[in-house]
Amino acid sequence: MTYLKTDLDMNVLRAELGEGPMRFAPLGERTLEEQLKSLTVEEKECFDELKKKWSEKKGSGDDANQNGSHQHDYSDEMLLRFARCSPGTKKFNPKTAWKVMKKYDPRYLTVTAASMEKQLLSKTLFCVPELKSKEGHDVFYMRPSRYFPKETSTQEIIDNLAYCMQVMVEKEKACTEGIAFAANMADWSMSNFSVSYCHQFMMMLQGRVPVRVRLFLIINPPSWFGAIWKIMKPMLAADFRKKVHMVQIEELGKFFAEDYEKSLPDDIEGGQASTDEIVKDFVTYRKKVEA
Repeated sequence: MTYLKTDLDMNVLRAELGEGPMRFAPLGERTLEEQLKSLTVEEKECFDELKKKWSEKKGSGDDANQNGSHQHDYSDEMLLRFARCSPGTKKFNPKTAWKVMKKYDPRYLTVTAASMEKQLLSKTLFCVPELKSKEGHDVFYMRPSRYFPKETSTQEIIDNLAYCMQVMVEKEKACTEGIAFAANMADWSMSNFSVSYCHQFMMMLQGRVPVRVRLFLIINPPSWFGAIWKIMKPMLAADFRKKVHMVQIEELGKFFAEDYEKSLPDDIEGGQASTDEIVKDFVTYRKKVEA
């Protein structure tokens, strides 16, 4: 996982990659320095507290996170993400942000499109350029029927999820206001499900990485999905459950921005954007900027 490079020459990239991959380029972003300078006094205090606390704990072995001791460093960009995406109703909450920092798996700092290429090209879970929720949130998309627990490890699909969400919050707006998730349940069956996988996936959506998921759409669930919901529901915090909506295709206009069909992957009924091109362009762009 690399951090957003603010010094990239977008014109050079566009000439080299073409318009397709450049759909994923973050345009008009403020530099990290500009973002830090714009923080309120209270927000800056939270950032500074997290930075100091991590520095003091790193390598001490005291209060080590569940994935090992504090041996890894966090960039200022990553620290800002933790502060902005602190769980709960209040952003820049040092207590809840610290909990996420301790639970964060440092492996996610090194995951790249190159290391995830095969999984990304499976079209199971990917970022969708230009698709927005009614509230303006960027959207990532999943086709759960393409994941088979007996064929692909839980770690691989969870890495896929973590990678895509972290890429999305490289953008200041997504980091500040949150993102949306759409799961197309077409062709899904029990062969695509395991309790362990479901639990880890739900935990990732709720604070294992510094991201705020504002909307979770379960699209066209099978008639018997109620049995699965009984398993899922206890895994979700009460406030997160309010973000989950089980909807039919014809209801998507209630949740997505106007003319959403043009950006919706053609993997789903009514979608007009080439899924193959979306995934190929995403991998091409990310491999280039992460090289």
